[in-house]
Amino acid sequence: MSLGILVTRNAWTKMKDVIKCSPKSKGFLYYVTSGGCNGFNFNLELLDNKKYTEICSSKPLIIKSENIALYVDPLSEIHLLGSSIDYIYEDYSKGKFENKFVFKINTSLATSCGCGVSFSPKSK
Repeated sequence: MSLGILVTRNAWTKMKDVIKCSPKSKGFLYYVTSGGCNGFNFNLELLDNKKYTEICSSKPLIIKSENIALYVDPLSEIHLLGSSIDYIYEDYSKGKFENKFVFKINTSLATSCGCGVSFSPKSK
């Protein structure tokens, strides 16, 4: 996995569907918060006008596909490099019982717990 941030086609498709239902949204914000069972949690949320103005003043990394924008929080970026965002659909035959966004980390940079929303950077 590279040190960029990968967003799969499934994730872009789902984000596009969500934006259609939330026309006032400016895109999505990708960031980390402390907590979880392994140190940090991945977060992905819609950006309203207030948060958009706030985040844009800090010159975030912006990843775009078609008319959808993913803003990477500058304070979180160092922890998110090498990660990927996917969207999986339920498939009972494969043990997937819900539709959801999933996040993966670069295992050479961080460790993750089994839940897939919590991770901890490795020290060098």
